[in-house]
Amino acid sequence: MDERIAKYISDMLQAISEIELALDRFGKLYDNFESDVVFRKFVERNIEIMGEAMNRILKIDSSINITFGT
Repeated sequence: MDERIAKYISDMLQAISEIELALDRFGKLYDNFESDVVFRKFVERNIEIMGEAMNRILKIDSSINITFGT
């Protein structure tokens, strides 16, 4: 695997871990997300990091198949 792709995947996993920690701390209620601007910006920023990492991965290798789900 291209080392840049591995780094971007690592960045995505780190962002996911940080969101999970924030959800454990602040709870998973939408009202908490909506009412706390810092919590909301934190989650939004980590989602941006994941999106940017995926975008960079696709620029390196556009043949990567992206699937969602469990």
